[in-house]
Amino acid sequence: MNNFWTTFTHTASRRIKSKSFIFATGIMVVLIIGLLNLNSILENFTSDDDELVSSIAVVDNTDSDGEYAEMLASMEEGAFEYIHFTYGDVNDALEEAYDNNYDYVLAISGESANMEAEFFGEGTDFTVAQEVNQDVQRVKETLVTTELDLNDEELAMIFNPVTFIENSLSQNGEMQTEESHMQAYWMVYGLVFAIYLIVITFGSMIATEVATEKSSRVMELIVSSINPVTQMLGKILGIGLAGMVNLAALALAVFIGSTMSGDDFITTIFTEVIDYSLIIYALVFIILGYFVYGGIAAMLGALVSRAEEVNQAIQPLIFLAMIAFFISMFGLNAPETTFIQVLSYVPFFTPQLLFLRIGMGTVPVWEVTLIIGILIISAILINILAARIYKGGVLMYGKFSFKTGIQQALKLSKKEN
Repeated sequence: MNNFWTTFTHTASRRIKSKSFIFATGIMVVLIIGLLNLNSILENFTSDDDELVSSIAVVDNTDSDGEYAEMLASMEEGAFEYIHFTYGDVNDALEEAYDNNYDYVLAISGESANMEAEFFGEGTDFTVAQEVNQDVQRVKETLVTTELDLNDEELAMIFNPVTFIENSLSQNGEMQTEESHMQAYWMVYGLVFAIYLIVITFGSMIATEVATEKSSRVMELIVSSINPVTQMLGKILGIGLAGMVNLAALALAVFIGSTMSGDDFITTIFTEVIDYSLIIYALVFIILGYFVYGGIAAMLGALVSRAEEVNQAIQPLIFLAMIAFFISMFGLNAPETTFIQVLSYVPFFTPQLLFLRIGMGTVPVWEVTLIIGILIISAILINILAARIYKGGVLMYGKFSFKTGIQQALKLSKKEN
């Protein structure tokens, strides 16, 4: 047991104290804080000219004797300054805009029933035209209701929204609303990506750690004093601890960044967005997925003789994780698809696909329990097999071969017994 803790603490402390870990974590912390305060930073570099309100020349060719243009010009709230153009037609207004007297030109024509608005502008901000369209629509509604001489009660009858209630057909059933669907969608999307990233990143770290020690011949000294299986588990848990420190630093950066920005980002996330039951499931799947992929990563790292061969060795593992991720992206819009349900029983796909099904749909408790049980048993069996191959693999040197390497490692492991 002492050997395990020695390996565990040595692996975790060496990883956490390494310059690459500190540098990468520091860069990510700075980036997160910077992104959360991006608006404040940009405001410091924004000139007074950038804060000027855009002007729009309004050419009113409707039958309202310029009422539409005048009402647009009288709008006090809004992102634009509307100016009633009375010095000619649309072409004259465009000439003025070419001379930089106006930023945009708006020409409105027709009757109230079939009004047509033509907007002239340049630039890549497509939201400008959308906002102008909304302003014109609001002015039209105001003038039309005025012409119809409607009182406040009649206006309220027209504009009051319909009270739309969604209920489940069965007494204890659930019905997902658009709001709850989008809330679950983005949360599941983010956590599925996090599971994929953690599994891939930490798996690569485990394989690289083992291969580096082996290529430097340090492994021969370690194996003579520590049981290889104990060593493998110590490395898996040690790198897992280093990863948790990294994630804790990033979470702290999010908190600091949102606090500095004065935004209620964190409060909104924790009170309105986060489903804590999903967080618990995510943690369970991250831990179990880490052991599934981590055991295989340690095994593959033990089969190579040089650190440069690690990327080649762990390619099958990366492909499995990528396949699970891409299937999850498809499954976000179709979580009840049969092949999604079937693949969620496969241990390499379970962490992402079962989490997806739980977050985006309804999965019976018995099925969740069964699949998690399969995942736990699979993680144990995979690590037992990986430990046997690891035990023989750390003593092997030569050109990497997946099939031949596993066979030779198992033979060496048996001889050691």
